[in-house]
Amino acid sequence: MKNSDQLPTRLIIQRVVLAVFTFLLLLILVNQNLRANFLSGSGIASGALIVAVAIGIVLTYRGSGVVNFSNGAIAMYAAYVFAVLRSQGDLFLPPLPNPLSLLEAPVNFFSSGSPLDLPDIPTKISFGDTLGLFPALTITLLFCILLGLALHFLIFKPLRHAPPLTKVVASVGIFLLLQAIVVRRFAATPRPVKPIFRKSPIDLPFGINFSKDQLIVSVLVVIFTFALWALFRFTRFGLATRAAAENEKGAIILGFSPEFLSGINWVLSTVLTGLLGILVASINTAVDPATIPALIVPALTAALVGNFSSFGLTALAGFLLGMQSQLMVYLGVTQSWFPRSGGSAFPGMDKVVPLLVIVLVLYIRGDSLPIRGGVTSGRLPFSPYPSKAAVRLWGPSLIVATAVFGLFLATPSFRLGLTNSLIGVMICLSAVVLTGFVGQISLSQMAFAGISGFLLSKLATEHGVPFPIAPLLGALVAMFMGVLVALPALRVRGVNLAIVTLAFGVAVEAAVFKNSSVNGGLARAIVVPPKVFDSSRVTDYKFLGITIGDGLQPNPMTILLCLIVTSLMCYLVVNLRRSGSGRRMLATRNNERAAAAVAVNVAYTKIMAFGLSAFIAGLAGAISSYRFGSATPEYFTYTQSLVFFAFAYLGGISSVTGAIFGGVLVSGGLGFTFLENILHVPSEFTLILGGLGLITTAILNPEGLAGGWSSRLNKVTARFSHDKEKEIVS
Repeated sequence: MKNSDQLPTRLIIQRVVLAVFTFLLLLILVNQNLRANFLSGSGIASGALIVAVAIGIVLTYRGSGVVNFSNGAIAMYAAYVFAVLRSQGDLFLPPLPNPLSLLEAPVNFFSSGSPLDLPDIPTKISFGDTLGLFPALTITLLFCILLGLALHFLIFKPLRHAPPLTKVVASVGIFLLLQAIVVRRFAATPRPVKPIFRKSPIDLPFGINFSKDQLIVSVLVVIFTFALWALFRFTRFGLATRAAAENEKGAIILGFSPEFLSGINWVLSTVLTGLLGILVASINTAVDPATIPALIVPALTAALVGNFSSFGLTALAGFLLGMQSQLMVYLGVTQSWFPRSGGSAFPGMDKVVPLLVIVLVLYIRGDSLPIRGGVTSGRLPFSPYPSKAAVRLWGPSLIVATAVFGLFLATPSFRLGLTNSLIGVMICLSAVVLTGFVGQISLSQMAFAGISGFLLSKLATEHGVPFPIAPLLGALVAMFMGVLVALPALRVRGVNLAIVTLAFGVAVEAAVFKNSSVNGGLARAIVVPPKVFDSSRVTDYKFLGITIGDGLQPNPMTILLCLIVTSLMCYLVVNLRRSGSGRRMLATRNNERAAAAVAVNVAYTKIMAFGLSAFIAGLAGAISSYRFGSATPEYFTYTQSLVFFAFAYLGGISSVTGAIFGGVLVSGGLGFTFLENILHVPSEFTLILGGLGLITTAILNPEGLAGGWSSRLNKVTARFSHDKEKEIVS
């Protein structure tokens, strides 16, 4: 039940927010210049795409209980399929590495005859030189139908009873996979899209200017929204879906199949999102791998305003979020009161608005998403208790082996890979503390790393703060920001918290990291490392008659710095898991009410976990800035947060061993260095394999690689002990 003392406060805040919103909206509509920029064709068209992605999210949630973080990537992928069909007549296929190539190399090595030439995997299906509008559109929509069925049957149907964390992980894996396929095939440069409608200008009353294509697409979005409302309101299918959302068992008794309804909703979502993605890409006359997927945050915001159930409220919020973006640009140029940095308008304020809306909506509305009846939540990945052997024997042995390999044996490429892996282990450790121990889904770890990294540049370069004080201060500030972000987590959890943290990461990236006053502009945010740890030094060292290094970059002593800091963080997390605080975290993860009943301070536990997680991520950001010699916005993007979260889950998000596995697997780490240098798998396949591995792990092995390895080891140990007991008895 809701706290009766808090209910009036919520109602008062809700009324105040609605009053302020109404006043601002009237102020905008009355002022001619504000109205012209707010009701601009480009802003409404941007809102139309947000609505397209958002109503697709609502569809999948109403049909299957899945909040689909990959819906923006689906719209982008459909736009690419359509653009390639129109320009080349080809339906491109995912560029997966050929598994037969693993046989080709050893056979040719031992063969003295003609080399073995195995067949390649097809990369496209050709329909001719070019295709017209309707054939290309038809094939693309058929592809969207197949994609929707594949997402349902291959991924989310097996995860029907999985916990929300696993479903979020699977949708993040789809996001990364679709984006990586497009980047691998077409690079990151925009691809032209032939316009479908004419761009002739249309002048509407009240100074509203549209182009014809913008008006048509916006009207179509409104029509689709109304059609979906009518479908779910008046048809047997819509009523059945609503019934299943309330009580699946009751829907089954009435003769409805929740699985069938879920599949249809997935198909509707992918077709609608793909179609509107095509239309908006044709308005922009280009499509790229980043622009449309980045709209997932305002789309999730709009869906949250609609409570993941109302198409009308979702559409209204989506249009308003698109329109405010253009208004923010105008205000930044013309208004002196607009926040400024370095004499120019503060960037990324349009990305801050969705974050504010999310926080307000979650505070006013309550604790969580509406619950689908009948869908039980599976357990979270098991968090094993570290054994004495692991702490006293295997851990130190691994540290020594890593030091010997990095300092004496590794080639320059493997030294670079080892450095990336050690930094990756720290980022994964921050996810272990927060998600693995407390069950709080955070998708903004690189935002905390970036805050520390850019602050390190200011402290070390501009103010002369020495090592190691500067990185520690950076990590402490990141910890403070983590505590601030933790405040919504006191009442928000699960997928809602994932949405909040993702919006926070996007807002920080746009408003802080891309601010020239912070990132240094063309001069970059330089970070001068201590000379002994400078990765750009091409020298070697003599120690007790032993030569360390080969005179090539990167400096092997950089590995020593990363190894020391990473080892300290690993033992910090291991001891946390063994302590009373760790047990209180796990109790909070399993059942907050039960934990509170046995005198666990749930609020303090969450805040401590957020702060410690952000501190570890901040240290990783500082060390990575030392390694690169600068802090760059490209390294601390929200997509990098998704990537590291993916590899943390893939390795095993509930243990230090899992973080080590995840660090080995990160982009540019030891795992992919081995694939690239030894097995000659191109580096472009990193995220493709990572996305596929993440989806497969979520379905088949939610414990991650470390959990699966530990389970098999325990079985072998148990079998050995059983055999030993039989010998003694006999």
